[in-house]
Amino acid sequence: MPVYPVPVYRTSRRTSLTLVYSLVHALCLLLVCSACRDEPRRPNVLLVTLDTTRADFLSCYGARPGATPVLDALAERGVLFRDAYVSAAVTPVSHATILTGRDNPEHGLRVLSGLSGYKLPSTVPSLATTLQDAGWHTAAIHSAFPVSGFFGFARGFERFESFDGVMAPSRAGTISWDLQTLQRRSDETTNLVVDELSRDERPFFLWLHYWDPHDPVKLPPAEALPANLPRDANGLLLPSRELYGAEVSYVDQQFGRVLQRLEERGELDNTIVVVVADHGEGLGDHGWEYHRILYQEQVHTPLIIAGPGVPKSVVEATVRSCDIAPTIWDLVQVATPEGGSGRSLLGLMKGAAEAPRAAYMDQINGYDLNAKMVEARPQDAFVYGVVHDGWKLLWRPHMPQASELFHLRVDPREQTNLYAQEPERVAALQKLLAERGGFVLAPFPPESGADSASIRAALDKLGYAGGASAYLDSRWSWFCPSHPQLRSDELSPCGRCGAPPLVIAR
Repeated sequence: MPVYPVPVYRTSRRTSLTLVYSLVHALCLLLVCSACRDEPRRPNVLLVTLDTTRADFLSCYGARPGATPVLDALAERGVLFRDAYVSAAVTPVSHATILTGRDNPEHGLRVLSGLSGYKLPSTVPSLATTLQDAGWHTAAIHSAFPVSGFFGFARGFERFESFDGVMAPSRAGTISWDLQTLQRRSDETTNLVVDELSRDERPFFLWLHYWDPHDPVKLPPAEALPANLPRDANGLLLPSRELYGAEVSYVDQQFGRVLQRLEERGELDNTIVVVVADHGEGLGDHGWEYHRILYQEQVHTPLIIAGPGVPKSVVEATVRSCDIAPTIWDLVQVATPEGGSGRSLLGLMKGAAEAPRAAYMDQINGYDLNAKMVEARPQDAFVYGVVHDGWKLLWRPHMPQASELFHLRVDPREQTNLYAQEPERVAALQKLLAERGGFVLAPFPPESGADSASIRAALDKLGYAGGASAYLDSRWSWFCPSHPQLRSDELSPCGRCGAPPLVIAR
């Protein structure tokens, strides 16, 4: 067999050292790359807000089977919160709480339209500002004007796909916006989201807002509508529960396309998905078709969280929309800013026991230039609510006799008002409201540059330019709900009946 000569290489000392250094450098690179591969990826965050969506129209909350299969499946692999509440039944106010972890008095956005008080202040940190600072790509894709930059929501977003518009006098005499042009259907919004999910390789925070159930201006395609919907004499569809349910189901279908796109990109398992409604809708319950009132069908909303770090469970305890942002910060390990009432839900999600949380909500309809409904329902000009340990108080400081108390565990549809029969329970819940504060006494003062002349004219027309009622003045006051004429400069029990005071704050 042949013998092959073995070559002999001679190297200098410098060449040998160079080879050694090269090998060491290569080994270090391999070790670093290996460490990078072992380091967990930061999760994406997808926040989905369903405008005007009642919990009881989702199958996982008791609607007919098959109404919302996508959301049902999401709840199956994550956490379903059965008793979640939002802070208001009007879009911008409720969204401000969801995005900041602060209740309405803490974030300062109190009305949809006014001389002021309709914009999230630039000093308030949000999910967008904090996650952008921490390195997430931030984007928002919306479906209607009430979550636009007009209300201060654009801060912190690298991409903010929303509707630029203004509030203007409407035919009804209130301040409103053009519903026809300043909204889009959920399929169009979803198309933008699918495109957005291919734009950036960084972990993302994406706020997706759907609008469809809010009104019948832009209906689902004919093939997505059930047969035999109510119609008028001209064959036009009439507002109905069936039509509302069809719009909820169509949003569910479109949301399924978003999850499918995430799965195609291999991102679904690394994405924290949070789905919540900003408020519900009356649909005739309690004599009201729309929202802006604090009954259960309007403030008891769906809340589902799924994704990395989220167990499979059902939480029965009362939770609040102000808890959503702290939960997201907790899950992605970003520090929660100070100044908010919200607390992370991660402990409850994992089965930990805790004292009942108090859920607060309010409607400042009397000083909201978009709230024409106060003429039909003067009792709902100012409503402050609290839910705690199965009880719910709706306190109307301008009309105390119209206040309501419900025992939700035995009366979930709020049919029996126990306000007169349960004075001790009322007093305990009023004390919670007093500790919270945040009562509004006068129309919001004009901001610099506001069109105060036209807005003041609208306010005059609504009949609220002169103040609230005789006993709501402009200074700090402490008074007993049963004896509002008795005042004190200190938070102390009523001198006549011993009841806790209710705080009215400027």
